[in-house]
Amino acid sequence: MGMSDIADAARGVLKWAVETKFAGHDPHDLLSSPILSGIESPMARLLLLQLGRRSVLNLRTLLHVPKSENPKALALFLMGLIRANERVSANWATESSRLAMRLADVSLDSGGWGYPFPWQSRTHFLGSNTPNIVTTSFAGMALLEWQRLSLMPDGRVPIGRAAEYIVNRIPRLDQDGVAFGYAESDPQIVFNASLLGAEFLVQAGRLLERTDYIELAHRAARFVVNHQRTDGSWPYGLEPSQHWIDSFHTGYTVLSLKTIADVVGDDVLHDSAVQGFEYYRNNFIEPDFAVRYFPNGRYPIDSHALGQAMVTLCVFGDVDTARNVARWSCEHMRSETGYFYYQRRRLLTNRIGYMRWSNAWMFRGLCEVLSHE
Repeated sequence: MGMSDIADAARGVLKWAVETKFAGHDPHDLLSSPILSGIESPMARLLLLQLGRRSVLNLRTLLHVPKSENPKALALFLMGLIRANERVSANWATESSRLAMRLADVSLDSGGWGYPFPWQSRTHFLGSNTPNIVTTSFAGMALLEWQRLSLMPDGRVPIGRAAEYIVNRIPRLDQDGVAFGYAESDPQIVFNASLLGAEFLVQAGRLLERTDYIELAHRAARFVVNHQRTDGSWPYGLEPSQHWIDSFHTGYTVLSLKTIADVVGDDVLHDSAVQGFEYYRNNFIEPDFAVRYFPNGRYPIDSHALGQAMVTLCVFGDVDTARNVARWSCEHMRSETGYFYYQRRRLLTNRIGYMRWSNAWMFRGLCEVLSHE
């Protein structure tokens, strides 16, 4: 499989997404069912969410879960189009402009973006469209990339509003550095989420000439460095229930650290990012270039982890491995109609085609590989 095949796969995902108007289902959207809307027990919600994530049967039609447009999916498709441009679409500029304008339009009154479904974490419940730092950061960074091409009139407005949302409305822990919470009503400290907010702020700070944003981002990066384990890894978060490690959240963390280190010129951040990437490369990439979800076993193999791995590997200079991950993904996870499956497990494949979780990430990853052709 050559680069032309990888480009064909990326075009196939884009075609599939355009035909559905970028609206789809998500592993975490089961609580959008009107049948389940009256459930108030956090444990029941969490169990239903896990059922939606793990079932190989798509229960969403039965439960009348609506397909929805996810701002994070729009952001990932926009980032991919910007990188691969004419390699995936002759009309990439027009298509990107539509995505960018749509993304700006769906910004909430707060200036942030959220998921279009309610969801229950182990610690908190967030209603539909509650803005959070992860979705806001991805949406903001996508608009920043589009703004850098000077193709978005008044792009500084939604970018500035998103930065102010993170600075003024997201709760912060100020201890041994700065750590951002997840949402206004959710102060839990999740390392990759806090760093994504910092990565967006450091880039917005450069565009808007706000040194206070850059300094705040620098302090947030230092907090995460101070919590890195000796083997180079990080747990998911500070809560006792959040001490697991997985591939794509580790990928987010090392990418954000590298970006911030490059902007502020901090060798400590850079060294931490490199150590984290070495842990990532040694613990999540299989010999055949499948990507582990967790460090202690091959399965499940998840499209989200595969797409994110391509980005992480390319940014840290391991483009050959990223190409091989792309080839493995196209050979083992791609459907005949062009979309990518959700997960492969030891004995079966979950063939549901999720928009944000799987296909937006696969498109983003394939486009990153194509951009290094």
